[in-house]
Order: sequence, then structure tokens, then C-alpha cells
Amino acid sequence: MIKHVKIRNFRSFVEAEVDLQPFSLVVGANGSGKTNFLRFLEKSINLVSGADPQSGFSTWIRHSNNHQSPFSFELTHSTGEKVIGKRQAHQDMFEFVGPMSGGKNALIFNLIPEKISNPERITPSIIVGPNGEGTTAVLEMLKSGDGEDLFDQIEVHFRKYVPEAEKLSLKTFGEGTKQIQIREKSLTDPLPADELSEGTRIILAILTIIHQEKPPSMILLEDIDRGLHPRLFEYLAPLLHDIAIRHDINIVATTHNPYLVDAMQDHKDAVIIVEKKDGASTLSTLASRLENLDYDSVDPDDMPLGQLWFSGLVGGTPVRISSRAAK
Repeated sequence: MIKHVKIRNFRSFVEAEVDLQPFSLVVGANGSGKTNFLRFLEKSINLVSGADPQSGFSTWIRHSNNHQSPFSFELTHSTGEKVIGKRQAHQDMFEFVGPMSGGKNALIFNLIPEKISNPERITPSIIVGPNGEGTTAVLEMLKSGDGEDLFDQIEVHFRKYVPEAEKLSLKTFGEGTKQIQIREKSLTDPLPADELSEGTRIILAILTIIHQEKPPSMILLEDIDRGLHPRLFEYLAPLLHDIAIRHDINIVATTHNPYLVDAMQDHKDAVIIVEKKDGASTLSTLASRLENLDYDSVDPDDMPLGQLWFSGLVGGTPVRISSRAAK
């Protein structure tokens, strides 16, 4: 598990660092650098571990003001081991200092409901892909193979999110092709996945990603709140935190939803605020911002955590546009 990261000269970041928790929630205005932070985590983890030796050198874009400066990064593991990577301008190879652990990998997921619900041909050694493809195949492999206990866990958690659901199963379409279906209370026939709401499909994909037999060592979820009812967040955040600890992995998710921030009340150090100042993205935790808050102007105990963030008092929100300026 990664506990601390430092970034220098990557996309919108000139120089930034922050602590990571087992489950970290990333907030910030549009264009602040949230996606670039996920890209950095994916590229650096895969490069260091050897999961992707080149790790897409064309994607290691320097900050627009620092074309001639080197890239560098630092990853600190929960064991205290540290690896430093550096790549000089006009060079193809990275130089490393410190241990390089194999077997680690990171993947960004930007889930598309249609990709999750489409019928899929079942093939061996499948994993859930970046857009949700493979969800059906992974569920089938778990159910029919040695991972039936993992399938049962997915079903249990899914019923908590969707109380009307009674059973999760898969329907066969022709030779070797299946589709997810859900049996709901009071309905005679199961519902195929393409008739489920977008939020229902996305939560099923997330549960499958984190319960598959070999989940990535760092799971990066873009816009985790998409299509989900806010009432689910109070269950989702603790679940992701517990699973990350149990599997010794990092889960990092971006959001714009203050209700999801509310669910981090007991983990303020796990909320990462991304802001852009003078053209460069910065990283800080909500806990550190609260320590520096002017308590003469506001008492953070008087409002929910999400409202406190959404108000702009701790940063990480868009600049307010006055009604006059908007006309």
C-alpha cells in the first residue's frame, strides 16, 4: 500500500505531495487536476512495478511552463520503503533509487453503464476493464469457479445497495455468451442488466472490481458518485475503506458530491483537495485545511463536512459567479 507520493513536473503539477490512505477521496473544481492526479498514480505505479515498463512515455507530459525540466516522483510504501524515479529532459529511460517491488499495478476506471450491461463472451483470465467491460465474465468465473465466496460477497453488498434485489444471476445467450440479470421482489421474471438504472450497473461493476480474485493494487475510480443516490454514500465509503485495508491495496476516487464528503467525517485526512494556483495543481488534505481554518469566522462542528467543503471555506471549489457577472 502506498502511503505518500511526491510529484514534480507532471502535466498540471509543478511540485506537490500528499499522504494517501487506504481509501482516499479526491475533490476539486473542474480543471483543477483531479484526473491528472489519477493519471500520475497509474503511470508511476505501473512503471516502478514493471507492470508497464515504458508506462506510456508519450503520456508523461511536462508542465507547460517546464518543458526542459526533468520529471520526478517519489512513492513511499506503508513498510517505509521508498522509491524515487527521475527522467531527464530528452531521455527515454527513468532512473530509479530504492526497491522496485513487482506484482503491483494500478488502473483508472471510468465506468460506462452500457459496457457493464452488454452480453459478453466468457473467456478465461478476464478482468474488469477500464470502462466496465468484463464485469459479466468476471462474475461468471467467480460463480462457476473457485471464487463462489467472492460472488456471494458481491451479492450480499449489492442487496444492501438495491434492497428490492433478491438474487444476482447470469443468463446464457447462445454459445458461451452471458448477460447479468437481477431478480427483484414482486417481479415474476428477472430483469436483464440493460434495464437496470445506470447507478445500479455502476455499483455492481465497482463491487466486482474490488472483489475479483486479483484486483489491482491501486484502484482509481473516476467520478465514483455518478448515478448513485446520495443515501448510498454512508455505506459506500466505509465499505471501500474496509476492503482496501483487508486486501492491502489503495482505492482512490474522485467526486464532486458533498454528500460523499459527509461520509468521510471520521477520515478527514483521507479527503484530498486538488486546487490550481498560478497555473499549477496543488494537493492538500481536508484535515490540514481544517487545522488552519479561521475558527473566529466559522465553527466546523456547526455544519456537515460536505457543506463545509462545498461552501468554499476550505478550498477546492469553483470561484462563485455572481448573477450580474453571469449575464
